[in-house]
Amino acid sequence: MGIRIWGIRAAAATGAVALVAVVGAPAALAHECFKKQWSDAAYAQQLQQRRWMPLDVLAEQFIIAEVAPDCVGKIDLVPYMEPWMEAEGISHVPLIYMNSSISENSFAAWANESGNSGPGLIGSGKESRAIGYIENHIEALDQLLGQALGDAVSSGVCEFPE
Repeated sequence: MGIRIWGIRAAAATGAVALVAVVGAPAALAHECFKKQWSDAAYAQQLQQRRWMPLDVLAEQFIIAEVAPDCVGKIDLVPYMEPWMEAEGISHVPLIYMNSSISENSFAAWANESGNSGPGLIGSGKESRAIGYIENHIEALDQLLGQALGDAVSSGVCEFPE
């Protein structure tokens, strides 16, 4: 069992590297920043516009599909994300913007009460109460993804490739 779990964790770590590549590549269509707080209505509206991809969907489509294809559609990552989200002050599953450029007007709407907004933070990796960066959370995300895959395989929900 230890070798199998190690394999799952190694694959999850590979997946985390893939996640960084997906959201951090300069030419990619995604940005690594995310808004930490959404109203329910605003979050629902953004999901309908298809400009944003929830982090759990991104992880499933680009990581789980690659490292454990049998697990696609069989793991609900949200319960694994919730403790991390709560600890980080994130109201909803982070949405990753799926566009190669974001206007300053769009980022201006992200300003928080301290005046921290997107334009001053772009590419800095610095977080504010309003904006987070995936790269700053890779270790936690790697752990939760490894735990989710491990639990799913251990419980027989899906199989990890040999």
